[in-house]
Amino acid sequence: MFPTGDPRTDEILLLAGEATGTGLHDKHRPRWRELVQDLLGSIRDGSGGQVPERRRELRAAAELQVDLLAPEEIEGLATSTVGAGGVSIFIAEQLPPGTPIDMSIKVEPRPIPLLLKGVVVWSRPGEVGVAFIDAFQNDRELLEGIAVNAILGPLA
Repeated sequence: MFPTGDPRTDEILLLAGEATGTGLHDKHRPRWRELVQDLLGSIRDGSGGQVPERRRELRAAAELQVDLLAPEEIEGLATSTVGAGGVSIFIAEQLPPGTPIDMSIKVEPRPIPLLLKGVVVWSRPGEVGVAFIDAFQNDRELLEGIAVNAILGPLA
């Protein structure tokens, strides 16, 4: 987390609003990347003696509606974490790592869900971790913006 009163907090939240709204402008992307990496680094540094964070992408708890379109249609799933690099999904079935997945993720207020391809990278009873493959930059930034808002937003 950024320290209390850090001006980067307001700046990254403003850019997260763009990312989750109309999308980031090209001129803002370099600063967005820098701020997201700063935030990820501050989370890693503040681990408080816990297992070191190894993620290269920012991820946060957020609940979104997910429908798996392949390998088979499974409806009404929800995410537990979301970020630019992937999601974890609550799921009754246990899918083995390496399983390719096509998914639809509903993001409010966007009228059309995100259609993403991914691969299961870990699996345990009741939950799978999916890494995105072939995701558009705007879709990654949108999900990353959701993660930033979940970490730093007013309800965090």
